[in-house]
Amino acid sequence: MQRVFPTFWETYLNSFVKMDFGRERQIKMNALERLLKADAKKVTEKPKKNIEIPRLTKLFNEKFEITVQALDTELLSEITESHTEYSKSGNKKKANNFAIGTDIVVNAVVEPDLRNKELLSHYKAATPNELVTKLFLAGEIGKISETITELCGVETTQTEIDETIKN
Repeated sequence: MQRVFPTFWETYLNSFVKMDFGRERQIKMNALERLLKADAKKVTEKPKKNIEIPRLTKLFNEKFEITVQALDTELLSEITESHTEYSKSGNKKKANNFAIGTDIVVNAVVEPDLRNKELLSHYKAATPNELVTKLFLAGEIGKISETITELCGVETTQTEIDETIKN
């Protein structure tokens, strides 16, 4: 005997499949439409964040903050590569995390301007990197650098990756 009408379960399952496919197509279209309708300047603007330096806040008796912004992917990669040594086989041999952190801070701090000649002269620093090491303690540099990498969308720090590989 041939069935003319689908069973309840066939109808139920088919409606589910049709809804899922329809929704998936709609989500993709909405994402594309959103990007096309968005203000390109706002979407591509690098995120910024203010970071308080508690030690300097205490020293100056008023809140002391610096402003940082995310780095371009290419610059972040360049900084990391320039301070990483590789073996002949291409495996990572050693990374100078302090130099990486200092370079990240120099390139991402927008306020104060760490390249300002007057500021460099006042602290007798020959380079912005030297100024960073004079203004901030090692732990502060690490925290600032970590905040910047988070702004860049990097959720795992190099130290965490190194620890995972070690273990």
